[in-house]
Amino acid sequence: MSQVTLVSNGLPLPRSSQYVAPLHASPSSALEDGSASAQLAEHGYVYVRGLLPRELVLAMRERYFQRFPASFVQDGDSRRAAFSGFEPDGLPPHGTRGHPAYDFVRDPAFAEFAEHPLLRGAAEAVLGGPVERLRRTPIRHFVPGRPASSRAHIDGTYVEAKAADLVTLWVPLGDCPLSSGGLVYLEDSHEEQDISERVRNLAPYDRPGDRRPLTHDLKWMAEHTQRRWLVTDYAAGDVVIHSPLIVHASLDCQSEEMRLSTDIRYLRQGTHYDPRWRGDWAADDSY
Repeated sequence: MSQVTLVSNGLPLPRSSQYVAPLHASPSSALEDGSASAQLAEHGYVYVRGLLPRELVLAMRERYFQRFPASFVQDGDSRRAAFSGFEPDGLPPHGTRGHPAYDFVRDPAFAEFAEHPLLRGAAEAVLGGPVERLRRTPIRHFVPGRPASSRAHIDGTYVEAKAADLVTLWVPLGDCPLSSGGLVYLEDSHEEQDISERVRNLAPYDRPGDRRPLTHDLKWMAEHTQRRWLVTDYAAGDVVIHSPLIVHASLDCQSEEMRLSTDIRYLRQGTHYDPRWRGDWAADDSY
């Protein structure tokens, strides 16, 4: 695992064993032999290396960054997508109408990617039967040098559905070592179902207008809960399937290569969920 300094929302997260531990991968056979469901219940996540073909993932990365002017990436290389230092003039906020991410999630090629049989099969393996995909599929894009990343939160705060019926498949669209700002998971936090209520009024917080995230201070969260953040270097093709109850966050992007990822959610077929998630994602849709 790379030894980069860990930072989230501009705040350091010490790399000592008090604060971090490895995120352990499961063999791909876990999705075939029935053990993935038990692993999800026990650990709150199932991390599968190389579930998707690497070339497929890199092609989706390239397809996204090709929507920007060539000057946005170094050497016009949309597949590597290293930030050039120059953001296009007049670019709307990320994921809002007119921004490339807004159009990207409405691209039939992206919908086909999100419905890939390997992803659907993984969701069916952990949920134990047929599934349907929630159409609302966010795209996360972080640029190096900006102390802004996903704050500690649980997906269950945002999606109205029974926790046992829902999983998120987090897919990095490209290599995502620690320096690029991948997801980190609070160890065994899915077992403490009142964790949000326990920390919400105590935690340091930088978004007073939105109380859904728990905190931007991952060091404080580890100390207060006495739980460690699980971290790893992800590669294109890796997928993490996680429970809507596990606390997770992301690190700041510190590498030239911009961090791009998507959150693909599958629900047990025939169960109720928030009807707002039947439409395409927009960053300003307020949910």
